[in-house]
Amino acid sequence: MRSPYTPPTASSADWGDVAELQQRLAESADRIAAMAGEVGLARQIKDFNSDQRKRVLAIAALPLLKAGESAAAAEMEARASAPYGAALKQLADDLAAAEQTIAKWDAEKVAWESARSLLSMVKSQVSQL
Repeated sequence: MRSPYTPPTASSADWGDVAELQQRLAESADRIAAMAGEVGLARQIKDFNSDQRKRVLAIAALPLLKAGESAAAAEMEARASAPYGAALKQLADDLAAAEQTIAKWDAEKVAWESARSLLSMVKSQVSQL
């Protein structure tokens, strides 16, 4: 990502500044559009993480329940099992990646809004010259 844009003063603003900001705005919009599918998946992972954790526990506890263990004992043994721990680690890794994708999306939206705002300001300055 480029360094932050330093807006020109009213006396030094010109159409070159407008063109640069329009280019930055277009590039940012393209990056946002390119991330849409990835962000949708990330939001789904984030929204359903709790359900997935419950499902992993149920899968780990099912054989123990079928073997005649009580629900409490089956849950305790399932939570202590290596497959359950590995599945939780994978879910945590997926959630972290999803959060990172959403953070990138949010940062790109802020960059787009900043470019849009600066463009509006510079256009106003140039038109007053």
